[in-house]
Amino acid sequence: MTDNLATRPWRSGDLDMLRTSESLFAPQTYPRCFAAGSRRSRPFHMLVSDQMNASARRWTGQVAVTGDSIVALAECAWDPADPESPTVRVSVAEDRQGTQLGYQVLRELVGHCLSIGLTTFTVDYAASNVTVDSMLQAIAAETGDRYALSGLTRGGLGHLTVRAAG
Repeated sequence: MTDNLATRPWRSGDLDMLRTSESLFAPQTYPRCFAAGSRRSRPFHMLVSDQMNASARRWTGQVAVTGDSIVALAECAWDPADPESPTVRVSVAEDRQGTQLGYQVLRELVGHCLSIGLTTFTVDYAASNVTVDSMLQAIAAETGDRYALSGLTRGGLGHLTVRAAG
């Protein structure tokens, strides 16, 4: 796609932009959390807002934006008291999947996280989603021995831990 696509760190006004862009993301592409007492999934922007506002956790994100729409979001949430707690998630708009955009925002997010001292990340994903696994493998390969990856798959779920070397 040749539109004016830009990637950048999350900004304070991005939650409203994500709310208006939410229809671009297929519900199965973002983490589904059910509202208390209900079987309906929470809207994507509310999931992000919950992560950002959790009192005991910190949050950072990297977005891809075109016009007034967010078309990809990589996010990391962690407990400052636990250096191995960072959890990473990547969501890409349905019509942008398969374009390397998820890889780009994830690589930029991981670089930012390393610059602020986060060195271990976990990613949970559907084991059938080879894109997430291959993205993380490609980031590790691109940077040489800077990362060590370990993971397991059980019951259709993949769990991958990425540790910065050294």
